[in-house]
Amino acid sequence: KIIFIHIYIMNTNISIIIPCYNDGKYIREAVSSALSQTYPHIEIIIVDDYSTDPYTQTILSQLAQEGITVIKTQSGKKGLPAARNTGIAQASGVYILPLDADDKIDASYAEKAAAVLDKHPDVTICTARVRLFGLHQKEWKQPDSDYANIVTEECKILSTSMFRRKDWERVGGYEERLTLGKEDMVFWLDLLKDGGRVVTLPEIYIHYRIKSNSMTAATAHSPAEDERQAAMYASRPEIFQAHVLNFMCLCARYRQEKARCACLFSWKLMAPVFRLEWFLRQKIKRLFGRA
Repeated sequence: KIIFIHIYIMNTNISIIIPCYNDGKYIREAVSSALSQTYPHIEIIIVDDYSTDPYTQTILSQLAQEGITVIKTQSGKKGLPAARNTGIAQASGVYILPLDADDKIDASYAEKAAAVLDKHPDVTICTARVRLFGLHQKEWKQPDSDYANIVTEECKILSTSMFRRKDWERVGGYEERLTLGKEDMVFWLDLLKDGGRVVTLPEIYIHYRIKSNSMTAATAHSPAEDERQAAMYASRPEIFQAHVLNFMCLCARYRQEKARCACLFSWKLMAPVFRLEWFLRQKIKRLFGRA
């Protein structure tokens, strides 16, 4: 009796791409988390998007002297999507793992994500559970992802998720016009448009820093958020138009939830008045012998 055992040998290079613009205060933490990966075949590329902060310039110079690859975007500041594209274009990895300069990843993240992509060709994106740190300390819980709820942003796949370089090439990289944000969401939509699965590892491997000036810390009703939404829609109108019904259903659920919350708030606000009215009514009944 012959038993065949299929062993997945992971010897694929992974490129961790770290864009940086004036994030010298945090980038050593990001680099340290990348260097601590248990996966044996890692390259780290920092893309300096023409940082103007002298401290950041000093830190990047030190990291380069320590053997970390540091490159610059061409002809001045280009923005986050162009910085990611610049780094990936020079990367040797079959798998790409973007990492923002102010975030961190756990040591086994790259190994676990690469194992999923190695074993499952139909998986396009491998991500993990996320913990917020900085201004907020909690897990960032997300629902299970499908294409429709990624379009409506009910599910947000963080940029620090692993994908294949060949898929980046297939869709033409990140949309460089989206310099205000939403570039990662549009990139995921591009990757998944013709199929493919998203797998979320069950452990918390991604640590996302919340800062006072971060996009996440900003309110969703700020003018900048409106601009980001408009730019995102303009970049892929055919995708968003194809999911109008999903947006309508989401708006209907939002209205129902808003009405429910308003009703609960009104009840809590008026409950003391109702209790007082009942108490006085009982007093009056007893006074006239009707209780």
